[in-house]
Amino acid sequence: MVKKSKKIGVLQLTLLSVSAIVSLKSLPLFAEVGFSIVFFLGVATICFFIPISMVIAELSSTWSDSGGCYLWIKKAYGKSWAFFVMWAYWMESIIWFPTMLIFVVAMLAHTLSPIYPNLEENSYFLVCGIVLIFWLLTYLNFYGVKLSAGFSSIGVLLGTVIPICMIIFLGIAWFYKGNSINISFNVGSLIPDFNFGSLVFLSGILLGLSGIEIISFYVNDVENPRVNIAKSVLISSLFILVIYVLGSLSVAMVVPKSDICLASGVIQALKIFFIKLNLPFVVPFIAFLLLLGSLSGMNTWIIGPAKGLFVAADDGFLPKILCKVNSRNVPVNLLILQAIIGSVLSVLFFLYINSINGLVWIFICLSFQFASFLYIMIFFSVLKLRKMYPNKNRPYKVPFVKFFSYMGILICVFTFFISYAQPIDINIASRKFYSVLLFVSFVLLMTPALFFIFFKSKRI
Repeated sequence: MVKKSKKIGVLQLTLLSVSAIVSLKSLPLFAEVGFSIVFFLGVATICFFIPISMVIAELSSTWSDSGGCYLWIKKAYGKSWAFFVMWAYWMESIIWFPTMLIFVVAMLAHTLSPIYPNLEENSYFLVCGIVLIFWLLTYLNFYGVKLSAGFSSIGVLLGTVIPICMIIFLGIAWFYKGNSINISFNVGSLIPDFNFGSLVFLSGILLGLSGIEIISFYVNDVENPRVNIAKSVLISSLFILVIYVLGSLSVAMVVPKSDICLASGVIQALKIFFIKLNLPFVVPFIAFLLLLGSLSGMNTWIIGPAKGLFVAADDGFLPKILCKVNSRNVPVNLLILQAIIGSVLSVLFFLYINSINGLVWIFICLSFQFASFLYIMIFFSVLKLRKMYPNKNRPYKVPFVKFFSYMGILICVFTFFISYAQPIDINIASRKFYSVLLFVSFVLLMTPALFFIFFKSKRI
């Protein structure tokens, strides 16, 4: 008799969702908006996170074949649209890597601070560190998923779970002991100014809540999916909201808004906490834990998006040179191309953006533009597939699917366009240069996909 594998319950699915979303690198950006982060995260959770979570749960439980987002969009809109969207998803990950790498290198600088102080202010150290670590992680992934996964699981525990619990606990203790704080907790500061310079932060907040597509790998193993998926989405939404609100407010309370660094705001706050406790020597050790966590988090994503795009190779969109795999079935040439693009973008943006905060923000905004394109097409796909396959058995079905889908589409479209507004308090460049840089970068990085689609149609 074959023993049935144990089904995933609400708790396990909730933990998977939370671990896929929560990232320490998001806290400094969230801290930039002060107490109004509660308002922003509430809106983003209701209008984006809950709808996309439910839609992905329906699609992955209904079409469980390998391919995920590519498969769903292909069924709804055809191969060309599916490839175009997956290319955008791959570009989003490439743009996101330098954002994470800036955080990684900043943590490395703080780890080495007892020996080499002020490294985080050295532009040459930052850009060389980004490129070198990117290539080292790329090489690590040549050895396959097992080695990569082992490294990631240890790093997430040491470098994400422990530090985020620490910063929340220290922030609560700081508040209740009556220490001076840098933000106001009142109704006036809860509601943001409704101008473009403030609302543009939605781009970073929605990006900070993205990544829930990871549950597509587990939905078919969920016990009683019709009930438990909805419960998990609501519980994980609450968990993520609480973690992000408490974590970002802990940073905002102790680090003045004008001094918050988007790359190292977390360690800035922890440094203040530990100096208050007369334990400044602990800071480099904590920075090392954060370094491990950020490396493992990035390592998890190095190979994932490339493998997602690699699914399109079966439909003939990619040239043969990019379809090469090694003995461990890793698409090595795609990973090399990924590292080349990421490295070139990092160097170019470092040359033209004169501040770390500006550099991080450009990468965040551009990442969200690519991510929003993917999520908009997922929302459209669930609506189209409902019409195309009305009698298909759906283990989980989104209630009020039109309402939730159009709400998700609207906030993604709104945030895509508002990302061209330059944010307040972040020094980047002239407004015109900022908007042109975003637009040109988006168009240039999406253009190769159009060429691949065009040449495939010529070969048919």
